[in-house]
Amino acid sequence: MIKEPKRNDPCWCGSGVKFKKCHRARDVQPKENAWDAVDANRKAFSVKKCCAHDVGLGACQGSVIKAHTVSKGPNLSKIAKNGHVMQYVASIPEMKKNGGKLIAKKLGINDASIFHGFCGGHDRDLFSCIENEEFSGRPDQCLAVAYRTMSRELYGKDASAHLRETLRGADKGLTAFDQFIIQNMLDGFNEGNEAARREFKHTHDALTSALVAKRFEDISSIIFEFDAPLPFMFAGAWSPFTDIHGRELQKGHPDELLEQIFVSSFAGKSSAMICISWRSVENAPGQIIAGQLKELPDSRLASICLQFAMKHIENVFFNPDWFQYLDRKHKEHLNKLAADTIYELGGVPSVSLKMELDFQLPPSARSFEVHPRHSNVVEASPVQSP
Repeated sequence: MIKEPKRNDPCWCGSGVKFKKCHRARDVQPKENAWDAVDANRKAFSVKKCCAHDVGLGACQGSVIKAHTVSKGPNLSKIAKNGHVMQYVASIPEMKKNGGKLIAKKLGINDASIFHGFCGGHDRDLFSCIENEEFSGRPDQCLAVAYRTMSRELYGKDASAHLRETLRGADKGLTAFDQFIIQNMLDGFNEGNEAARREFKHTHDALTSALVAKRFEDISSIIFEFDAPLPFMFAGAWSPFTDIHGRELQKGHPDELLEQIFVSSFAGKSSAMICISWRSVENAPGQIIAGQLKELPDSRLASICLQFAMKHIENVFFNPDWFQYLDRKHKEHLNKLAADTIYELGGVPSVSLKMELDFQLPPSARSFEVHPRHSNVVEASPVQSP
């Protein structure tokens, strides 16, 4: 147990404040209003800034808008019912309402998958190739998707930077032991968030440079195509520590800049695609994972991709009818995957994928690798699924 500091010593929690003005007699201090932290978080995720400002992609035009990382018209509208989709919502009010559980709720597609991350001009110019054209896996489309996805992830990490200080008083009225546990958890969250910010900023800078120079070869991708629609849509990126079988890919040392994997799904008129992308570097974790997915049976690919996305990203949306009629076993597994990192304050996900769990999704019809060159020429080599 921590030895209590003297009154004028720096507090043991690392706040930089004297002990007498911080954790002294913390156990008898009145508890803080949890809604204050909720409000601070809401404000942090509403900050308007264009991720493409002053980076060589042209001047900003117009005000910052609500940008969608999963396109509303081409994708979300295809799985919506009466303009609504289902999503797991990780918020204190919702979890309190549901007895501490993380569950999915309906939301309108106008408010789904949005962040205030691009001005109107950049959002239009950079992403027209995926907003106004059907996704076909062209190199320019894959790079645009990766850039928008990474912009959203970096925006989220920047917005979460306030949580350590905002929640520093969350242990008021608790025992000394509970105070230590909470402060330790917050330290761990902050350390992980800051490491992710460094990594994501490094990757975001690299993708920005690729966009400016139109170096489409900086991103490699495998596209999985389905001859029938999928009842979900997702877009996200993360730094994978393990592959789909749980084997280690990256260690995450303090001085290590981790590589990310980018995943997105797209709806066609009567089909769907899932795009797995990674930076074109040697032994990229994304390339390893994409290769493992390609080796899966056609009938199970969509089920594993869904679980994989649920385990690592929050930006997953469902058709309400499909989600409602899932049986208990399938829904409980999705609940566990969605809650995995929430309850661990951003820790490494630990819930395993269930390879045998069949969500009765359309089989993969084919896959193809995208081979961009030093030009705008599109080269896509078909790869037959096993």
